[in-house]
Amino acid sequence: MKQLIIILLLIAQVSLAQQRDSLDIFRCFEAVESNHPRSAEKPLINKQTRLKIDNLKAQWYPDLEMNARASYQSDVVEIDPNLPFEADFPSPSRDQYKVTMDINQMIYDGGVEKYSEKMERMGEKIDKQSVEADLYQVKDQVMEVYFGIMLLQKQRKILEATMKELKTKISRVKSAVDNGTLLPSDLNNMRAERLSLEQNLDDLNSQIRSGYGVLNELTGLETDTSTALILPEVTLEEKKEYQRPENELFEKQKKQLDIKAELLQARKMPKVFAFGQVGYGKPGLNMLNDEFDTFYLMGAKFTWNIWDWNQNKRKRQLTRLQKDRVDVKENTFNKKVDIHLEKIEADISKYKKNLQRDEEIIGLRKEVIRSSRSKLENGVITSADYITDLNRLTKAKITHERHKIELLKAKLNYLFTIGNI
Repeated sequence: MKQLIIILLLIAQVSLAQQRDSLDIFRCFEAVESNHPRSAEKPLINKQTRLKIDNLKAQWYPDLEMNARASYQSDVVEIDPNLPFEADFPSPSRDQYKVTMDINQMIYDGGVEKYSEKMERMGEKIDKQSVEADLYQVKDQVMEVYFGIMLLQKQRKILEATMKELKTKISRVKSAVDNGTLLPSDLNNMRAERLSLEQNLDDLNSQIRSGYGVLNELTGLETDTSTALILPEVTLEEKKEYQRPENELFEKQKKQLDIKAELLQARKMPKVFAFGQVGYGKPGLNMLNDEFDTFYLMGAKFTWNIWDWNQNKRKRQLTRLQKDRVDVKENTFNKKVDIHLEKIEADISKYKKNLQRDEEIIGLRKEVIRSSRSKLENGVITSADYITDLNRLTKAKITHERHKIELLKAKLNYLFTIGNI
């Protein structure tokens, strides 16, 4: 039992090591979603929306306001009737003092708070969708870097095979020079070609390291040149409706404008408030009592702006125009996507044809290089002729690998463009 547990632990460690030592494009996309700095905006958007909605709901809480006032007036009300007898009618003091606590309570707001909250929640969705759209563009950059690294690695592998072939031939040419069947210039020419290949390999290694660095910056992953990039399996489907984040963003923007129109309509509705006031002052509510006294009053208030010179109507017209503009932007975006898809489809067809030709070219170049090897060893051709044939084969292989990667990239780009990734 103990041995079984040890074996299972070893298998788990090997599996984890393999996961760390390999990477596919879809894991890179997931890493962008979670690690890119732009993703950090989402929780901030949530907090911002909660605060705004809390403020909107607070409008239904009683509004308490404390006021204090002291004044002196130049004249007061005096009663001096023309009576046949003497009478003393009191009049208020010219100095007056008042402290009050005013309470206002919304009873009916016509639906303003309801639609304002809908506006804020839709605004939250729009902000998040805008982040998604930006991250989608980052994924496009990741795809360019990912396949760029793969192409460089394929080139390096082919050049390494060419280097191995060249070193073998250098050894044989050296023996031929020592035996006097080939000239020293043939050997020097091949040694120079080997140095040139070493330079190219150094350049490729430098570009590959740089590519991994860019990939790490975009995804937040920790990879290096030992991390193997896996070729994804891509299956094309029939063209469907676009599912791009931008399309969803346009839809949310139009929904928000519909809500805005409803909010403007709600602002035309009447509003009902309850109010109350308690206070202490001199005089109180009885203006003829020249003593400090407590008082209170309560009631309800109805307000309705029945005529605003068509300001609300024009605002709703502006909202409809804004929605029309969003439609125009969406149609323009979809047109650009259509054009881009047509180009991708043409590229896919082109790469498929190129791959068929590449295989034929490579087969012919291999026949040529086999003949050149024999001719070089027999002194029929020079090393320069052999190197030319070898470089042509190397170039054909690199072109073939590039077309394979470009075909796969074009297929993935097709799915990416319609938003199916």
